[in-house]
Amino acid sequence: MKLKMFGKKSVSSVLFYCTRIATYGYIVFLLFIVISLLTNNFIIINENEFQIEIPFTDSILKGDYDASTFMAIICFFIFYSVFFFLLSLIFKTFSGEKLFTEIAIKYLRWFTILNFILPGLYIIVGFLIQYKIDLEDIISGLLHIGLAIFAGFIATIFKMGFTLQEENELTI
Repeated sequence: MKLKMFGKKSVSSVLFYCTRIATYGYIVFLLFIVISLLTNNFIIINENEFQIEIPFTDSILKGDYDASTFMAIICFFIFYSVFFFLLSLIFKTFSGEKLFTEIAIKYLRWFTILNFILPGLYIIVGFLIQYKIDLEDIISGLLHIGLAIFAGFIATIFKMGFTLQEENELTI
């Protein structure tokens, strides 16, 4: 049995559904956190830490009880909701009949921009709010920038493929 990478009933289709489920998961979790914060449905520990119990699990979300921590958590979930949504759109275009399309190029460019700009903004804003930068933030930012560079290369390859495809259709 040969596994198809592109088109219907392929790895791209499976990845589309997986990334779309991840998107919905992040959005639901984001809404849960926002509703918990707005309704004061959390526990305050030691007057400077908060804790939110996550339903149906034994897990908790814990952090400093201040606006910067709340904003960092919300920004994190917004970023990854958009990240997985754009990734699902890319996989959806890979599942189509034509691989080299303008919409695929557009989604790849958006994905590139997202991964270039937002990690840098997150680090800058985090430094301005907390006056420190964590090593984990730098490492994840660099990984996203590396992903952006790779996605930029893929977008360029897709643009070249789209141009060749159009030229080939014109000569037939």
